[in-house]
Amino acid sequence: MKHIRFLFSPLFMGALFIIFAFAMAAATFIENDYGRGAAYGMVYDTRWFELILVLLSVNLIGQLIINKLSRKDRLPVALFHLAFIVMLAGAAITRYFGREGQIHIREGQKSDICTTDERYLAYTVRDSSGAKLLERTIDHRQPELSSSGLRQKIHVRDKEYELVFAGMMSDRYVFHLFGGGEPRMIILSPEGQGSPGAEGLPAAGSPEAEGSPAEASPAPVAGSPTGGSPAAGSPGAEGLLAAGSAEADGLHFDISYGSGTMVLPFSLFLNEFVLERYPGSDSPSGYRSNVTVIDESQNVEMPFMIFMNNVLKYRGYRFYQSSYDPDEMGTILSVNRDRAGMIVTYTGYSLLFFFILLSLLIRKSLFRTVRATMWNSALRKTLPLIVLFTVLSGLGSISAQHFVPGKKASDELGKILIQDQKGRTKPLYTMSNDIVRKVTGGNKFGNYSSMQFFLGFLLDFDHWKEIPVIKVNNVEIRKKAGVSGRYAAFSDLIDFSGEGYYKLSDDVRAAYSKSPGNRNKTDKEVMKVDERVNIIFMISRGDFLRMFPLNDTTHNWGAPHEALVNAPGNADSLYLRSIIPALVNSVQENNIVKAAQVVSSVRTYQERFAEYKLPSLRQVNGEFLYYRLVIFERLFPLYLMAGLVMIVVLIIPLITNRPAGSPVLRILRWLLVAGFILHTSGLALRWYISGYVPLSNGYESMIFISWITLLAGLIFRRRSEFALSSTAVLAGLTLLVAHMSFMDPEITNLVPVLKSYWLTLHVSVITGSYGFFGLGALLGLLTMVLLAMTRPENRERISSTIDELTVINYKTLTLGLYFLTAGTFLGAIWANESWGRYWGWDPKETWSLITIIVYSLVIHSRMIPGMRDIYSFNLLALFAFSSVLMTYFGVNYYLSGLHSYAGGDPVPVPVFVYVTVIILVSVSVMAYVKYRRFRKTVQG
Repeated sequence: MKHIRFLFSPLFMGALFIIFAFAMAAATFIENDYGRGAAYGMVYDTRWFELILVLLSVNLIGQLIINKLSRKDRLPVALFHLAFIVMLAGAAITRYFGREGQIHIREGQKSDICTTDERYLAYTVRDSSGAKLLERTIDHRQPELSSSGLRQKIHVRDKEYELVFAGMMSDRYVFHLFGGGEPRMIILSPEGQGSPGAEGLPAAGSPEAEGSPAEASPAPVAGSPTGGSPAAGSPGAEGLLAAGSAEADGLHFDISYGSGTMVLPFSLFLNEFVLERYPGSDSPSGYRSNVTVIDESQNVEMPFMIFMNNVLKYRGYRFYQSSYDPDEMGTILSVNRDRAGMIVTYTGYSLLFFFILLSLLIRKSLFRTVRATMWNSALRKTLPLIVLFTVLSGLGSISAQHFVPGKKASDELGKILIQDQKGRTKPLYTMSNDIVRKVTGGNKFGNYSSMQFFLGFLLDFDHWKEIPVIKVNNVEIRKKAGVSGRYAAFSDLIDFSGEGYYKLSDDVRAAYSKSPGNRNKTDKEVMKVDERVNIIFMISRGDFLRMFPLNDTTHNWGAPHEALVNAPGNADSLYLRSIIPALVNSVQENNIVKAAQVVSSVRTYQERFAEYKLPSLRQVNGEFLYYRLVIFERLFPLYLMAGLVMIVVLIIPLITNRPAGSPVLRILRWLLVAGFILHTSGLALRWYISGYVPLSNGYESMIFISWITLLAGLIFRRRSEFALSSTAVLAGLTLLVAHMSFMDPEITNLVPVLKSYWLTLHVSVITGSYGFFGLGALLGLLTMVLLAMTRPENRERISSTIDELTVINYKTLTLGLYFLTAGTFLGAIWANESWGRYWGWDPKETWSLITIIVYSLVIHSRMIPGMRDIYSFNLLALFAFSSVLMTYFGVNYYLSGLHSYAGGDPVPVPVFVYVTVIILVSVSVMAYVKYRRFRKTVQG
């Protein structure tokens, strides 16, 4: 009985959480190094992984019964457990009864055959007369790690043969057939085509290996008659990857390995596939398939347009736009049939969201009633105390060149709309800002604005090429360029005395010839400097001045001389020839009125000939203002300074028993409130400019996390000023990271899958949770610092503050967990609406689930023996944040997956990360020593 109760205990739940989290984490690294099949073969598709999920379900059901969670006052907790039980049940239904696959259709053709995601190994054994003796099909996902991935016994005519996977040879599967004499080698060739001299060879090392190969013959597909249609669920013509054959003891073995097939009870006819691109770019804006459902049994012919986030649903099947053929004449649709699993899973999601609402609204819920006395503390007096929650007191100069564009006129010209290489139409000021940032590492250079920089190189390149503006971090490159400082001039890298020799040409060629994994720091720096050099060269040629529609039946824009080729009339030709002289004249005179006239005339021309809607004047002015204010770059020093000073002002009274400086705190608080208002305005402005919620890339998510972090501090400020000061520091650090070199703040067009309201729901909620987790980590760190500073004379004051911070921390982490859980499963719904599966073990999905488990363990730690004290909870809160960092940075920049930003070129781990870990561990150890000393005093 004791052992049975242990299955339902919080301790067993904690152990399962840890094992589950470690297994999933290992799978993400296996997938990154060895491929998706290996992760499934070693973790996700294994029986032991399923056993963990079954035991978790049993544990949750047991806790429902033993803890009598069906009572009215325990309803929110019961719903939480029930929601996960239902979701696990839905996952099981999907896993064992759901079907997924793809259907490929060319324009003007129809199809009813889907290739399933399952992989099958099939074999057929025939005698010398061709009679079939044995046929088997085995469900198998190749681990792709070693030759021990598959061993299959074959019993035929009282003899035993063994088929063993030996490895890969030139992208072909190699098997050995043992039994009946010497081993035979079978090479499975693509699409069942024989590989002369390969199939049926003796295995390496056998006596027959030196002899002549047996003549290969085309192999029929195992699981179907020769030339016939494959049966559903077996490797067939549509799903066939490879096939081969061998002879042994007069028997003929046909082997095939490939996808299964699924025959639909109806057909899809592709009328037309349409790919839309952003104007002036090859980047897809969206794509859609115009199909007709043909169901003869139901006498149905139904036209339908399938595109991203617009799903065809028919007779229990769901079709999603997945991909398309390179020639854009065919479509690839994802197919899903999982109605029961989806209903059960969505029911679990609904219960979970309902639980979150109840937990926040019901007065008697744990979230509303949590008290510090729920954790043991060695700092409190041994006599019972009434814990009162009180608010703390107070709430190089550049030498002038021959031609320096006038600043006022240059900035005014920045309002001219241009089209960038990615197809986005934006102000020239935005382009110049991005250029200056990429070339120099800052938003301006010296006393010049970004537009002065751009126009200087455009209009007076001969003189501006002598100015050192190209950032060079590497010492070796500086030596080659002959410069001693951090910046090189264009003329330092290009030798104009001869034929324009490029000093880095050999280094650039060598760097690009290496694979990304083999490039060292010098190679990467060479590539960065080369990009900066090319940007300057492109400015001098006018490549970025794409300000006029080309009138060539495309949406492309170009420079005035390019637009002149197809100018509609003489007046337009004259205008295009005169616009650059007018532009030059306005900046020479620094005449803002003339510059405004140039901007207005260009806008008029663009509106006449552009074949798509241009950004409004308000949007242009808004973007111009956004880039001039550089709001987020100005905020992070404010947040850091105010937060750090605030922490010092708050800690000093606790240690020295002096009154807190109320006026100072009040000033700092209002500074942070003002910063938050400015931060909110910056986000709103970026949203208005781009036309979508600013959560589409790493930079945007970081500035949003910073905003939600400070919001969390403002929410909990009335409980403790430590909450606001901590979040200010974290918000400042987050903005600091957002402006590091590996983050790109450029506003870009959305990829097709992000054109959905789900972007706002999913990403805002899930990134919002990171702010609360960050606050929890800082509160945990503050608790460690206060514990380390505790002495007998200040013990009571610090104990009261720690109790206060712990309660705030619990509520903070609970809110973060609610947001993360809701955001993760909103993402699952989005994935189901976009790709036809709500969970695919993508690394981002997996690490989000790991983080949910980690913080569930932190929240429940007070129920686990040995972890019920104040120190353990705050220590877990501090280091659990590493899971958030891995979910955000690790997956985005170090692992491959749908959410990766780095594209296979991981960012090196900065040295300060290791230093930070050492400091945190040291502070935690010091806190533990002090806490243990007080605990012994209490126990003694």
